[in-house]
Amino acid sequence: MELQGKTIILTGAARIGQDVAMALKNRGVNLVITYLKDKQEAALGFGAQADVSKKEDVENVVAATIKKFGNIDGLVHMAAIYKAMPWETLNEHDWDSNINVIAKSAYLFGKIAGDQMLKNFGDPSANGSGQDIKGKMIFFSDWSALARPYKDHLPYNAAKAAVVGLAKSFAKELAPHVLVNAIAPGPILRPPDLTEEENEEVIANTPLKRWGGSEEITKGVLYLLEADFVTGTVLTIDGGRSIA
Repeated sequence: MELQGKTIILTGAARIGQDVAMALKNRGVNLVITYLKDKQEAALGFGAQADVSKKEDVENVVAATIKKFGNIDGLVHMAAIYKAMPWETLNEHDWDSNINVIAKSAYLFGKIAGDQMLKNFGDPSANGSGQDIKGKMIFFSDWSALARPYKDHLPYNAAKAAVVGLAKSFAKELAPHVLVNAIAPGPILRPPDLTEEENEEVIANTPLKRWGGSEEITKGVLYLLEADFVTGTVLTIDGGRSIA
């Protein structure tokens, strides 16, 4: 899919998402960025305030996008929460908050934006293949959900695993018109609260011996948005962490 002039919704544009947003903006994308509280997260595009776990908010984002740009060509769904939740204090609220923000929001955006994409005329960049590509979606899981779940993050692990199932199911339901994939990041940006001991453990258990940096995720996003024969896959970007 040629990105120039396409309209893409980006959720969760903090930290890594800012690098993704800048790359899309530089490629001439009509960018709609959702934010919950901090409007500055949407500074690189058209801002749309939303609680991504609420159906009416997701519907409003899609409606605002159509009103502003006329259609939707892509979705990059990065919105998530990440917080340690030890077994001893684990409760129903912890479960609900992770499932709603991570998995339920992926379902809502996939279904509501997917229905809208199916109304598109198709992408001329399909080069006469007859596939009539009408849109692209990218969801975000986590390398840990595929390989070794993080301790003290049970609801997060379950929600991120659900995202993989959703992405593959959307890919099958929407084929051949909408291509759907997922990205599973590994050690990309060092968390600000990570201790030096924890940092050394990450480096020691990552074959490429470093943090990847936001640009590696951006490269993956651009690849999946531009590729026209990839759907239902999970692109793991983890410096080899999942095979260590």
